[in-house]
Amino acid sequence: MEDLATIQVEKETRKRLKELRITKRETYDEILNRLVKNVTNLKNKD
Repeated sequence: MEDLATIQVEKETRKRLKELRITKRETYDEILNRLVKNVTNLKNKD
């Protein structure tokens, strides 16, 4: 298992992350990694 870190996010940010879930079991880490991957892909298209 990888090292885990605690990050602070506002309640509104947490709510928005929950809304981005593809499945109910998707973790915040999975959501964040998917978002980072999408942004990276967009940047590399330029």
